[in-house]
Amino acid sequence: MNQEQAKKIPVTAPEPYPPIAVEGKNHHYAQLLGRDLASSWGEMSAIYGYLYQHWVLDEANEPLRTILSRIAKVEMHHLNILGQLIRKLGGDPKCLYVSGHSPVVWNGNMVNYNKGVRQILSYDVVSEQSAADGYLKHAQLIKDAHVSAMLRRLARDELVHRDIFSGFLKEIGVNK
Repeated sequence: MNQEQAKKIPVTAPEPYPPIAVEGKNHHYAQLLGRDLASSWGEMSAIYGYLYQHWVLDEANEPLRTILSRIAKVEMHHLNILGQLIRKLGGDPKCLYVSGHSPVVWNGNMVNYNKGVRQILSYDVVSEQSAADGYLKHAQLIKDAHVSAMLRRLARDELVHRDIFSGFLKEIGVNK
């Protein structure tokens, strides 16, 4: 794959996002979404992780660097959606989540700092699948139709990302 092809790969699912809406305030739901926002498998970690990978890969991996940058922008959009949903649910979209009864503040130690292309791609495939699974689990737990619909939509983007990274992994496995 070359640079121009990498710019044309769709990095989101084809269907539109549903409206950012909630049926009513629910602090428990807001707390669940805090995990999707600020945990080690949440959007903050994904954004920084993809930017880091973009920065450390060399020019020989320019198509992958392009994809990582484009996917980071999608994850930023997800972060924005989650922040708005948390606020509408009556929560505070801080960069933290609650584990048990203790707040866990997002920090750079939550990011995977692999530098090898295979390690990066292998991690990203698992990470995107985990993100999709987490969104689908929360969509089942949350009984707000608006929020659940959005979470299912976000999960579809994560599966698109997983498939992109899987394709890159297959490509380097064959070529190297």
